[in-house]
Amino acid sequence: MIEQKFNILIVEDERLVANDIAARLKHAGYNISGIADNYDTAMLMFSKFLPDLVLLDISLKGEKNGINIAEDINSSTRTPFIFITAQTDADTLQKVKNTFPSAFLVKPFTTAHLTVSIDLALHNFAYQKKEITTQQSKNDKIEEEDTLFLKQNFIFIKDGQSYVKIDQNEVMMFEAQDNYVKIYTLEKSYLIRCTINKAIDKMKQSYFIRVHRSFCINIKKVTKFNGNEITVENLKVPLGRNYKEDFIKNFELR
Repeated sequence: MIEQKFNILIVEDERLVANDIAARLKHAGYNISGIADNYDTAMLMFSKFLPDLVLLDISLKGEKNGINIAEDINSSTRTPFIFITAQTDADTLQKVKNTFPSAFLVKPFTTAHLTVSIDLALHNFAYQKKEITTQQSKNDKIEEEDTLFLKQNFIFIKDGQSYVKIDQNEVMMFEAQDNYVKIYTLEKSYLIRCTINKAIDKMKQSYFIRVHRSFCINIKKVTKFNGNEITVENLKVPLGRNYKEDFIKNFELR
């Protein structure tokens, strides 16, 4: 049994296989975030539950497959994933390698092989994340404070060698990207070295609302939302379950 309860998302289009894997993982001490059999459901669950690891079958219902999901995971939130598949042809293997999975399990596989692969994937991911953070703190001495200044209702953002003046009302949102924050306006986006918590503190405006561990939005720029996603002007942002209640309060009748 494992001490910490890790959350795992299973993406598998054969329901019997998915249920069997879920039962084995529950017995081994893992939590199951959900089971998806297609790209859209998988990405919705991924954004909603933010699992610690994803088990990905390559062949799925619909036009997009597990490799497409892996590519999207790599381009958004860093999360380890393991491919589970019966496909071992050269073309598939090449596409799989390009996504850098934590492991590749060929069906059928034993419970021991599955749990060992998951345990190693989680361990290696945690170690690599720690190493990256440690190395960045040693090698990168750029101070956060010199990339973002506040003056009345304006911010000055470092853009190249200069600082650009922007009305805070024109900021649509900002997104955490490791030790950086990407600030979006309608005209342009700016990447500065700063944590998202520091950016929120510096903005000092009540209309900037945290809606996800990686996103803070300008509530005045929201054009549409549902229980899992917010549209800010022309950008779509996931709505984290831990932030949903506070976000909805902004629309309550008074």
